[in-house]
Amino acid sequence: MKRLYKGALLIAALSFANGSFAKDEVINVVGDRAIKVAQYSDIEHVYEKFNQFPLKDRVGFSLRFIGDLLPNHDIPSLADLVIHSRHGDIPLFLGKDRDLHFPRSAELKQENPPILQKKYIHNRVRMELSMVIKKADIKEFSGAEARRWLGQVDNCIEDVTGVVFSWFMPDAHYFKIDLAPNSQLIAQTQGKTQTLDENRSLEPITVSLRPQSYPKETIFYSNKPFRRIRVKIPGDAYVTFIPQE
Repeated sequence: MKRLYKGALLIAALSFANGSFAKDEVINVVGDRAIKVAQYSDIEHVYEKFNQFPLKDRVGFSLRFIGDLLPNHDIPSLADLVIHSRHGDIPLFLGKDRDLHFPRSAELKQENPPILQKKYIHNRVRMELSMVIKKADIKEFSGAEARRWLGQVDNCIEDVTGVVFSWFMPDAHYFKIDLAPNSQLIAQTQGKTQTLDENRSLEPITVSLRPQSYPKETIFYSNKPFRRIRVKIPGDAYVTFIPQE
């Protein structure tokens, strides 16, 4: 039996977030025990809905799912989530990468295979929905540009919920920025500079930024290209795969 709990209005309209996909079915896969946690169509539907947003509101963005294996926020690949297709299993998370790698094709859409969790079946994989800036090798952006990106996300909320309901939704306020190793996030306003965050480690780290706290003419920059800039969607924009026995 599938259960879907809906939270924030934007996510509810996409029919998944702050919610759960769950299938109470145990499957044997080459002698191993696996739990069915979703169907291919559950995730495919979200991408299709995103592509229905007006182009002017989603241009420059891509839709990403970023996963955690709960409760300890481990890398999601440990759960060995796969699309169990007729041609073989397709892993959804790879190595230390927390991004969902979801293959979209007409063949898989027609087949609509199950999504299985093969390890840590008593734990849950939770994914955060993000709208990621697609522009490559960004080393700087302005406060005005940041406000435009945030405004696009707010427009997406209005596209889905309508003008009246959008009044009750919080606006998008925050970026999550992945800083490269040995790099800094710096703000410069009228010739004055301020170091906001610094990554002294050998791995990228994620920091938060609220651009509205700075003037529009502020320039945010780093000594290395940002690994990724994503807009934090207001509300609890998560989906959780819940194994059921």
